Amino acid sequence: MRLYIGLPIPYGRLLDAADELDLPILLSANAFARPWPRALRHAMPFPGFKSPVPRLARRRKTALDSAGFVALKTYRGFPWSVAQYIDLAAQFENLDIYSQLDCCNEPEVASDRQEVLMRCAYTARLYAECRREAERRGIKPPMPVLQGFRLDDYARCIDMMPILDWPKLVGIGSVCRRPLTGPDGLEAILDGLDRLLDPHVRFHAFGAKTLGALSQHPRLASTDSQAWDMRARYDNPIGRTMDLRVEALRRWLERQQDEFEAAARERPIRLTPPESTVPDNPEKRDAALSKAELEIAELLSSGEIDFQSVHPGTVALWEAIIEEYEIEDE
Repeated sequence: MRLYIGLPIPYGRLLDAADELDLPILLSANAFARPWPRALRHAMPFPGFKSPVPRLARRRKTALDSAGFVALKTYRGFPWSVAQYIDLAAQFENLDIYSQLDCCNEPEVASDRQEVLMRCAYTARLYAECRREAERRGIKPPMPVLQGFRLDDYARCIDMMPILDWPKLVGIGSVCRRPLTGPDGLEAILDGLDRLLDPHVRFHAFGAKTLGALSQHPRLASTDSQAWDMRARYDNPIGRTMDLRVEALRRWLERQQDEFEAAARERPIRLTPPESTVPDNPEKRDAALSKAELEIAELLSSGEIDFQSVHPGTVALWEAIIEEYEIEDE
């Protein structure tokens, strides 16, 4: 399993340290965002991204993330367009990975089942838009990202994705804050997806914790973490110099290496499907959803309506329209 180190700053001493240690790194699109006064964010368009410094643009072992969670929490949605994001990705010569724009589903941002469904649908729509833009620019397509919270959410996202032949690497989102075990734990999600995707597909788990325990999972190709910098912030709330942050990175890497070696000595994780299996076809998965919810999700994933137009009243309105139509049709 490859571990990408999250860097909050895409230049300077932290990038020097990553180069010295020959580390795979992951960068957030938000790290390249040009300064944008908070008071003017609703009055002026997003000012665009700064270009990566030349040595970063040429660097190997580098990944780019669309910053979906940060965008939602900070800007209430993506302030940058698909074209702006793909333009940023196109400035890198040797990216291992760049992910599509996607909609996270952590409980603090997706509070009910309807919201999760719509965010999965919009993720499918955004993949289609990102892929088209990448083709237009002549660069490789982005890594698709599956979204959801429960296993059946991820299965439904697979159904909605406009993908016939799945690539070798697929991102798994909304796993950063979840536990390793339990019905919605990361092991259950990985093992369930193992049954739903072709054997050649492996996974990148965004921000997954308990890395040592996961390192032997046969489906997990890579993950990323910026936990080292969070540790530095906690240990040094004031007076946190770059030297202290680099030292925190080195210590964290040593601990991860110890955990990986310990995990390698243990019995490797075997795929053991959870007891509550996912329904094996879309019709069974959709049985718990209303017709209105499914209609809206289909329109959203196909690009016929905008995500911003979907709000709590939409489903009730759509249910009334469907009911009226069906009565007239009879």
